[in-house]
Amino acid sequence: MNTNRRQFIQASTAILAMGVTDATLLLTGVTPAKADTPSPVKARRDINGNFPGSNDLVLYTTAVQRMKALDQTDPKNPLSWKNQARIHQDYCPHSNWWFLPWHRAYLFYFESICQAMLGDPDFRLPYWNWTRDRSIPAAFWNKKSALYHSSRDLSPNDEVDGDVTGNTVIEKILKNNVDALLFSGATSSDNQRESSFAGTLESTPHNGIHQFIGGDMGTYLSPQDPIFWLHHANVDRLWRSWSELHENRALSDKLWKDHKLSQFYDAKGNVVKPLAQSTLDAAAYNAEYDQLEVLASNSPRQPMRAFAFPRKAMVALSARVSNVSDTLKVGSIDLAPDGQLRNSISKATAPLLALEEKPIDSVVLMKVEGIQVKNKTTRLRIFINCDNPSPDTPIGSPSYVATINFFGGDHGHHKKEGFSFMYDCTATFANLKRTGLYNGADDIKVSFVPVDTKKGVEPAPLIDVKPEQITFIGL
Repeated sequence: MNTNRRQFIQASTAILAMGVTDATLLLTGVTPAKADTPSPVKARRDINGNFPGSNDLVLYTTAVQRMKALDQTDPKNPLSWKNQARIHQDYCPHSNWWFLPWHRAYLFYFESICQAMLGDPDFRLPYWNWTRDRSIPAAFWNKKSALYHSSRDLSPNDEVDGDVTGNTVIEKILKNNVDALLFSGATSSDNQRESSFAGTLESTPHNGIHQFIGGDMGTYLSPQDPIFWLHHANVDRLWRSWSELHENRALSDKLWKDHKLSQFYDAKGNVVKPLAQSTLDAAAYNAEYDQLEVLASNSPRQPMRAFAFPRKAMVALSARVSNVSDTLKVGSIDLAPDGQLRNSISKATAPLLALEEKPIDSVVLMKVEGIQVKNKTTRLRIFINCDNPSPDTPIGSPSYVATINFFGGDHGHHKKEGFSFMYDCTATFANLKRTGLYNGADDIKVSFVPVDTKKGVEPAPLIDVKPEQITFIGL
């Protein structure tokens, strides 16, 4: 047991009223629960890739047709299209650390059902690379195709915004989130559906695509839309990319690794509940891809030094977000850091300002919590020390922290506590120092800017996506 690591997690999540315990690094070499993997291993391929002779789209369409036919001929069959979607409705974890392993297993067992429907054990689900191709693939708009889904709240030519899936956003997620807890989220109990906070891969591109498409994709019945599976194959591809960059780092907390992911059906209709740790063996779950993401800039930030942050090293500053009128479009709150938090910011940003690549001793985190979403197409951008922030303020601004996207409020997971998110804002403070917008002695102004998922649409007022509280954590 790594005591310092445990204390770090307990400290950083105590503010979240959680209580995560005993988490260390888990590297490759875990023996997974046996999965029926066809041999030889093939790669999942980009649906828009140029692969001569590829029939991935034709095969996927055929598998979808046959699963949808079961809805009519054998509606109680767990392999039918609607029953596969109900697995997500009834069991999917979101805003906690089982989001990634659960969806990897979900993809694998769905893919195995497609193989059985096709009689082709070598079939692999294609993925939709929404960073490169920002509109839903054209084949999914053919009304005569099984891939068409009428509930989508967009048109064929609509493109997802760059602050959701752009190259800069994806690179930041892959490069800066060296801590598996921040990358994947956290939890405090063995309740698979407990809402804690979403990791950055989930909260930004994952949620953003669901919110962008809308309709069923904006709910926990999202697998009813055939684009769901290609979307999640790309999310899994990014997890695989991050794992390659960071030595397959994952939480080895007993609560995480021994959890049985519930529940799926294999191609024979048997209930399957694999262990979360088994999903770290990507090949066993067919999580092989034709191309992984690499970093265009310098090497990844180096790992935190053994994550050695005892409880006494944690510094926190919180503020409630109040007095927001029904018509306010953009809001800000001012916080006055004490000497300890200022020192934490200074220590955390020093290596970035010096362009040093060395183990990270300190970080500055921002916790955004208690957001009750009242408008399903509204997102929330956050800036620090930004003059006159507006929906037109570019995400390339040194003040930019993140764009918060929302998914799944229909199910009731977040009705009481609201949505919560955690971001590493160390790089933002470094950018503010470089540009003279924060000198180490200034107060901190946090601004909230609602934006709509559709270009040219007037965003809802701030009250529709207002956080209850902002907390800065210096470690």
